[in-house]
Amino acid sequence: MLMKQKSKQLPFPRITIIGVGLIGGSLALAIKRRFPTTHIIGSDKPAVLKRAQQRNVIDEGITSITRAVANTDLIILATPVSSILSLIPQISSCSSPETIVTDVGSVKQTITELADMFFPNGNFIGGHPMTGSEFSGIDAAHPLLFQNAVYLLTPTKKTNKQHFTRLSQFLKILDTRVMQLPAAEHDSTIAALSHLPQLAAVALMNTAGSKHRTASKRLALGAGGFRDMTRIASSPYTFWDDILKLNQQEIRKSLNLYIKVLSSYEHSLSSHPAALEKEFQTSRRLRTSIPRSMKGFLSPLVDISVYVDDNPGQLARLTGALAKAKINIKDLELLKVREHRGGTFRLSFDSHRVAEQAKHVLHRAGFEVGS
Repeated sequence: MLMKQKSKQLPFPRITIIGVGLIGGSLALAIKRRFPTTHIIGSDKPAVLKRAQQRNVIDEGITSITRAVANTDLIILATPVSSILSLIPQISSCSSPETIVTDVGSVKQTITELADMFFPNGNFIGGHPMTGSEFSGIDAAHPLLFQNAVYLLTPTKKTNKQHFTRLSQFLKILDTRVMQLPAAEHDSTIAALSHLPQLAAVALMNTAGSKHRTASKRLALGAGGFRDMTRIASSPYTFWDDILKLNQQEIRKSLNLYIKVLSSYEHSLSSHPAALEKEFQTSRRLRTSIPRSMKGFLSPLVDISVYVDDNPGQLARLTGALAKAKINIKDLELLKVREHRGGTFRLSFDSHRVAEQAKHVLHRAGFEVGS
């Protein structure tokens, strides 16, 4: 009933998404899930549009940008950053000044400064959904990609406040957590929290994998910590090319700060290794302070650890025992694994009461359970 009521309201009856890949396609699916009668127009390469229509991601595919944005209520630019910059002048000349235009680029200051020039009525609102996947393209699109994800909006002094409120409320209905951030602060913050980690992962992988004399021959020995820290090292450069160029100044600041900290650690190792204890303590405290909600959960979770033997069906037996007791697992993560022996899983629940109940159920089922 709730979904039908929301679909009747149709805050944006016609929506055009330019770039129907992972992000654009997932947005379309999320919109369709909440507003099934919204007419969604996709603009991309013919092959992409054909596949998007086969998956019922869009209602109509139009390759012409001018035709795709005509008489639409919301335009979402879901292309790489360099394409967004080239699209802004074109979109401004062939769309209504009442149409809200937004983007999903991960660099904001360059985009919003250009948009302020071409959208004097304040109908452009910079956006950056903090979500993604190791996969790409329309076939990887999923309606739940944005659920509980932080969605940053970067309005400027020229942004129409009514337009901002309208877009913000719409995104919240899609189950995103909307946050407002000035574009310059966005670029500085994301450089440290996203762009620097990417370069650090690439550097670590290349250092151990090709520059270190012995480790490069024994990469199979890389344990959980190494694998966790280098997970994003496989990200394709084509995705990062625009970001590294357009946010170069802020990325260099973060890199220089990181290099300075690493240099101080090198000095401590040779002169006073015990001085690193304080760094470890500070790191642990800061890491613990990051809200679990930033992983996509609206409230803090309660964890327990469970050892599972490396035998077929053991994980199914664990989840089955909890399902039988009607206990919902909110998050599950494999922490450590020993081949042919077993692994330790971290299970998360939405309250201490449920976590204690889960421990009791699993212990009774014969599992080794920790706190």
